[in-house]
Amino acid sequence: MKKFWIGLFFASIFLGGCSSDEKDDNKQVSSKNQIEEVEENEEVAQVTQPVEEYIPKEVNYFDIKAPDQLTDLEKEMLRHPGIFSGEQYDEAKVNEALDQLPDNLTPEQYLEELKYLFAEDYHEELETLLHFDSSVKVNIDRPDESIDTPKLKKAHFAILIDASGSMKAMSGNKTRMEAAKEAVQEFAEQIPEEATISMRVYGHKGSGGEADKKLSCSSTESLYNGTFDNSKFQKSLQKVQPAGWTPIGLVLEKVKEDIPKDADDVVVYVVSDGIETCGGDPVKAAKALATDEIETVVNIIGFDVDNEGQKLLKEVASAGNGEFTYVSSERDLKEYMKVQYEEIKMAWIKWKNEGKLETVKVKQEKEQLAVKTKLSLEQKAVREKQRMESAQNYLKKRFSEIGHPISEVYSMVVEYGSSKYTYAVENGAKAYLETVESGSKQFQEYEEEGSKKIEEMDEKKNE
Repeated sequence: MKKFWIGLFFASIFLGGCSSDEKDDNKQVSSKNQIEEVEENEEVAQVTQPVEEYIPKEVNYFDIKAPDQLTDLEKEMLRHPGIFSGEQYDEAKVNEALDQLPDNLTPEQYLEELKYLFAEDYHEELETLLHFDSSVKVNIDRPDESIDTPKLKKAHFAILIDASGSMKAMSGNKTRMEAAKEAVQEFAEQIPEEATISMRVYGHKGSGGEADKKLSCSSTESLYNGTFDNSKFQKSLQKVQPAGWTPIGLVLEKVKEDIPKDADDVVVYVVSDGIETCGGDPVKAAKALATDEIETVVNIIGFDVDNEGQKLLKEVASAGNGEFTYVSSERDLKEYMKVQYEEIKMAWIKWKNEGKLETVKVKQEKEQLAVKTKLSLEQKAVREKQRMESAQNYLKKRFSEIGHPISEVYSMVVEYGSSKYTYAVENGAKAYLETVESGSKQFQEYEEEGSKKIEEMDEKKNE
């Protein structure tokens, strides 16, 4: 009986201990479950807590007048430059800005942030290419081919021969008169067929004596007038014999009677061996001839004239001298036309050369603009792409967990930058090549037309 109560005592103690341990264990399990539940609730709360909404940066674009509707890429290239574009790039400040970006953006949102930071300014180059005029047009004034064909003029040659006594003097192995007659005859044979010629003698009456001065000084006579007839002219010329005084002023006044009314141009040749000896005013008379309605030139041919005589005769020639151009035969007309065609030919040569030079100049200027614009676009596209790639790599190291959205941005950056570079290459090259083609065509047009016109003038000149 005693053994029973002892056993029951120990059993109660054991059972009591077990009961106490179970209670403690139950308490521990309950506390652990509560902790886990709190942590789970915190995680749930953390997951369900709303993320701060992403607000994209405001984007502005340049406004330009485009000849055609802009493509999406061209519109994108009009974006205002990023805060770190061009010379504004500062690596330390760039990294500070990148550190401010949240870690939960989408790839597209990260790309937008990179554009905001690094986009280059393309609007001037883009506008240049959009409005690029590759046509090379050069406008050099074309030569005037019109020729003012001269009217056939009727010329008259008046020869005034000094028949004063001093013409008997010897000049070499001939008398002055003999030498004068040969010169006059030779000259008369050379005048144009359509021209008229007159021959007048003066001082041929009386003698060189004082008693015959009045008679001699008032003597002048027309010996020949009309178209040239060699035989008749020679006979008339042989009548001239040296005799008296020298009335040059008188003969210059009287020669007007020999000039046909329908003559257009008159050339007067005074053949003399000395100065006026009859008190006349040959300078005044020569000037009156030169200022007459009919254009007149007075030439003096002197024989063995002394210094004083040369001086006076030069004054007479000067008073009646004047240059003029006339055409009085088909032969002269052809010579005139040759000169005109040669002048036009030279004008076409000048036109061709100036056109080619100006074409090359304009072509080179446009080529240089195309190349300069293309290179500038390419350089900016490369710089922009490199800076975006560098920034993407920086963010990739910052957000190092596997599968982060920043990893997808690299390919987007490459595509974004490559599209601009390709645009620069294609459109810059297009502007350049079209300029080359247009310039070469314009150059060839000046070469071909100029050469054709030059050849035409040579043909006309040689007809």
